[in-house]
Amino acid sequence: MTASAKVWFNGALKDRGSADPSVASNTLHLGIAVFDGLMAYRNGPSWYLHRGLEHLHRFVTGAGRMELAPRWSAEALLDGVRELLETLPPRTHYIRPIAYRTGPEVFFDVVEDTSSVCIFAVPVPRDEEKPYACQISEVQRVPYRSIPASWKVSGAYANSFLAERRARAAGYDDGIMLDAAGRLAEASTSNLFFVEDGALITPRLTPDIFPGITRRVVLELAASLGIPVKETDIRPRDLPSFEAAFLCGTLSELRPVDRIDGLALRSSTHPVYRAVVGAFRELTHQ
Repeated sequence: MTASAKVWFNGALKDRGSADPSVASNTLHLGIAVFDGLMAYRNGPSWYLHRGLEHLHRFVTGAGRMELAPRWSAEALLDGVRELLETLPPRTHYIRPIAYRTGPEVFFDVVEDTSSVCIFAVPVPRDEEKPYACQISEVQRVPYRSIPASWKVSGAYANSFLAERRARAAGYDDGIMLDAAGRLAEASTSNLFFVEDGALITPRLTPDIFPGITRRVVLELAASLGIPVKETDIRPRDLPSFEAAFLCGTLSELRPVDRIDGLALRSSTHPVYRAVVGAFRELTHQ
């Protein structure tokens, strides 16, 4: 999937190539960048930016913590997203804001700060039904004392890349990473939910687990549907007690998991999953 030809770059629409970083940028060499992602759903004649301001507030906060503080507020960046949408074909897009350095400052110390913000778009499908098969990954989740999960630092996602690529090489769709204590943390780019006795079970939020906005939406939907939720530590040995599982994230939305290693699950048709995904799609189709 190709990124949009036009981008919002430092306050104005530009051709995508004009936003490229230097080959000597420490963003390229050291992964010193912060990104986020939000969905621009096309519903009939209009766009629906799902939790757009929440995503952009998180982006501004994380970028500031990595000394890449944007010169624009989350509200101004949301205006930039809307400006970019006017250049796009009328279909659903994934919107990616990123804060990074464009100049040839390869080392830690920066003489001239060239921190920039770029927002681009990628056309994506929505409401995917194909279930995932996941493996328990040998790739461990990056501990928060190394890189905080909530900042969305680009360099940390080499970890997620390895988890997914190793899973795909083994015939799976994604890898589920464990934390240093051997507890289930998350998939490569998605939070995890399970179903047991009519309730949703999800890993307890620790500093090693990304506090996803879609995760929070699922919790809100479960409350509105009267579905009990339990947040707790989950270990691989607990998996056989679950009836269903699904991933959730901005780009993945809600995706059923019908297999984890050798364990078969009836996630795609499970009534609890169908109720939650139905409520989610009602929300995103407004």
